[in-house]
Amino acid sequence: MKDKYDVVVVGGGPAGLAAAVSAAEQGAKSVLILERNDKLGGILNQCIHNGFGLHHFKEEMTGPEYAQRFIEQLPKYPAIEVLTGAMVLDISAEKLVSAIHAESGYIQLAANAVVLSMGCRERTRGAIGIPGTRPAGIFTAGAAQLYMNIEGFTVGKRIVILGSGDIGLIMARRLTLEGAKVLGVYEVLPYSSGLTRNIVQCLEDYGIPLHLSHTITEIRGKKRVEQIVIQQVDEQRKPVPGTEQTLDCDTLLLSVGLIPENELSRKAGLEINPRTSGPVVYENMETSIPGIFACGNVAHVHDLVDFVTAESVRAGAAAAKYAYKKAEKFIQVQNGDGVGYTVPQKIRLGNVDKGVDIFFRATAVYKKSKIEVKSGNTTIASFKREHLAPGEMEKITVPKSFFDKAGDAPLVVSVDSNEKVSGFNVNFRTKRPDGVTELVCIVCPKGCRLQVDENKDFAVTGNNCDRGAEYGRQEISNPTRVITSTVCACGGAISRMPVKTDKNVPKGKIFEAMALLDELEVKAPFKAGAVLVSNICGTGANFISTRGL
Repeated sequence: MKDKYDVVVVGGGPAGLAAAVSAAEQGAKSVLILERNDKLGGILNQCIHNGFGLHHFKEEMTGPEYAQRFIEQLPKYPAIEVLTGAMVLDISAEKLVSAIHAESGYIQLAANAVVLSMGCRERTRGAIGIPGTRPAGIFTAGAAQLYMNIEGFTVGKRIVILGSGDIGLIMARRLTLEGAKVLGVYEVLPYSSGLTRNIVQCLEDYGIPLHLSHTITEIRGKKRVEQIVIQQVDEQRKPVPGTEQTLDCDTLLLSVGLIPENELSRKAGLEINPRTSGPVVYENMETSIPGIFACGNVAHVHDLVDFVTAESVRAGAAAAKYAYKKAEKFIQVQNGDGVGYTVPQKIRLGNVDKGVDIFFRATAVYKKSKIEVKSGNTTIASFKREHLAPGEMEKITVPKSFFDKAGDAPLVVSVDSNEKVSGFNVNFRTKRPDGVTELVCIVCPKGCRLQVDENKDFAVTGNNCDRGAEYGRQEISNPTRVITSTVCACGGAISRMPVKTDKNVPKGKIFEAMALLDELEVKAPFKAGAVLVSNICGTGANFISTRGL
């Protein structure tokens, strides 16, 4: 380990791995990844479900597979060093990184550039103030995911989930597949805060109800959760008297939002955006302190790890080429009507090559809409959308040539729509009298609204790709899904081995297939992709490992 590095990356999850690889590719001669856990991969190690990699790797992967793909790249770059078990304590404006390590003790490292990629954490019961007793059986969705997917412990049998974030939706399916009864998902907002595709494949697939405009007003129980009191809320999110409903349960999962992990950022004196709770960043992800960059969920909470990767590649490349020009002109980016926040918040025009990606979230559910980017009274760009929702992060790309129309005024991103939806339709599959079935495609996060006409040989409209058309026809005639789970592992570094089916299996075979895993135990060593159960239930699909042991 050196005393000084070109780039120090804080965090070895998906953002840090992508940033480190990008920095090395762009010529950084020394890159150090500091990771507080004993292994790289971050949160992806416990995200055994599929749906990762569709944008970046052009294939569908589980979380461990996605992380492993980057970890396997590290030996190709001699410039990259890794120090696990290292907790960063402080980062100064002069880019001096202080950390503590089990073997090396207290260490200080100088850096030419620093990339912050610490990820985010979950809101807890204390953050939202649920009244009632304080018994066992209350978990954040991520903690339950850790217990089940890494440690191999179930968290309960009768489950209530508060909040419709993606982790909560995914855990609703995971718990159901492991034999638990999920009584329902309750969301205080009039719309889901998770991706539409997750509502379809995690809730609707298993008959789990989603109750919007509901919250928990009391937790009952002594040693363990015994009952939960649910109430409807009004437009001001206040409980409506007389709507109380008592549910008998033994477990409550909280999926009530994520918070970027920015204690280090605040100590370093970075400017923090109050809407994202992350640092204010330029188009290359540089923060308010020259040479310190932020990317991934530490900058703003993402829906997809693919977007985290794209952003982190940009941050790593900029850190490697870091050169700050104090007098360089920049334009501010602000959120207008219908937009909750934008990232980046500042753009240096001198750094713009082909264009600038601007991420944002809508503040309400809209149908047909137009996203406008204005400089003063001049509209420099506009983009059409068929659907916008707060739970789905949006991205627009403003070409470099469009900035010629911009003046010195801030760029304002806003939503122009006459089709604001007061509530959210939680029925994502409707069969009309004319024989047309309307449903949501779950092939990718875009969530196209499909129409499948059974009277015209299952003709599909509304899709943006051939895979969407194929999904629509399959979903009507013989719906299938990929199954992800874990099995007992021995003789290796982990106790639970994440597995998945290498092909989709019919929905009617899912629980029969899961039963095959109950008594299965795998022994090290073997490689990722090893077949553990072949020809599952006669479907032709196999259970394969998604990481090596």
